[in-house]
Amino acid sequence: MERKFEIIGHGIAGCVLALTLYRRGIPFTIKGSTLPGEASMASSGLINPVTGRRYVKAWMIDELLEKATEFYKWTEQLLGNQYFFPVDIIRFLSNHDASEAWNKRMEDPGYGVYISNKRFEYLDDLQKPYGIVIGGYRLDTPDWLKAVRNFLSEKGFLQYCFEPITDTFVENVSIIYATGAAGTTFSKGMIPNKGEAIIVRIPGWKLPGIIKEKIYFIPLKEKNLFWVGSYYQPWPEHAEPTNEGKELLLEAISEVYSGEVELIDHLSGIRPTVDDRRPLVGPYPGHTGKYLFNGMGTKGTSLAPFWAEKLVSHIIGGESLPRIVDPSRYAVIPG
Repeated sequence: MERKFEIIGHGIAGCVLALTLYRRGIPFTIKGSTLPGEASMASSGLINPVTGRRYVKAWMIDELLEKATEFYKWTEQLLGNQYFFPVDIIRFLSNHDASEAWNKRMEDPGYGVYISNKRFEYLDDLQKPYGIVIGGYRLDTPDWLKAVRNFLSEKGFLQYCFEPITDTFVENVSIIYATGAAGTTFSKGMIPNKGEAIIVRIPGWKLPGIIKEKIYFIPLKEKNLFWVGSYYQPWPEHAEPTNEGKELLLEAISEVYSGEVELIDHLSGIRPTVDDRRPLVGPYPGHTGKYLFNGMGTKGTSLAPFWAEKLVSHIIGGESLPRIVDPSRYAVIPG
C-alpha cells in the first residue's frame, strides 16, 4: 500500500512541505486554519546570508540558499507569478568594532559571494560608514502563501480545519505537524516568540536596498511602502499587536529618518523559535507515525525547502537526519 502524508498546518513550513510532496508525486493532504498569531503572514520573508554584529555567515547558508533559490523559482513557474526577489542588505557600520569586523570579512575569500564594497551615491551622502550584504533574497510571503493555498485548494489537497495531535496510529499514513507556535502542538525546547512589524509609507525615502540598523527597513513592491520590524517578545501573553511595539518601531524609524511617516498597518505573529536556534525536524517522540516539521523561527523562508526534502527522504527512504535537528534532543525519555 502506498504511503500517504497528512500535513497539519498551512504556514510557510506546511506549504513548502506540501509542494515538496506534490513535486515528487507523493499523495498527501494538508489541513490548516487561520489562528491568532499566525507568523507566516506577518513575515518579512527575508533570507539574509550574513547576520549578527560580527557579520558571520548564517548557519548552513550555502546549502540552504542553493535549495531555496531552486525551490522558490520552481514555485514561481508553477504559480505563474514572481514572488522571490534578489536583494542587497545595507549594514551601517556604527562603530570601530563593526568596521573592523566588516573589513575582516572583506578579506575572507569564504565571504566573497555575500559581501561587497560597492557604493551608492545616496548612502555616501549620509556620511555614515556602511557595507553591503549581497546574495540575499526576499520572498513576498503573504502573496506567495495566498497563491500556494489557492493552488492546493483548487487541486483538492487543502482542507480548512485544524486537528490536535492524537495517539491514533494509521498504517501507511504519516502525519506531519507543521503547526508553528500558533497551534497547540509544542515540543520541549520551543519558545513562542512574538514579533511585531509595521507597514509604513515614507514618500521621501529612496533606498537602494534593505537597511539593517537596529531593525529592518524593507522596501515593498508598492512605491514608498516599507515593512519595518521586528520587535520581539518571548512567551507573550497574547498574539495581538501592542502599542508598545508600535511606538518602539516608530522611534527606530525616527533615528534614521526625520521626515513624514504614514502608518498603514501593524502586524504581529508568534514565531516557533527553539532555544538552540535549530529546527525540529523528524519523528515526534512518543507518537508512532507522527513527525515534527517546526521550530523554523525567523528563518523559515530559507530553512523549509532544504529540510522538507530531508524529512520526506527520511520517511520514504530511511535517510538519516542529523541529531542537531532531531526533536528527540529535547524529549524526556520515559523511565
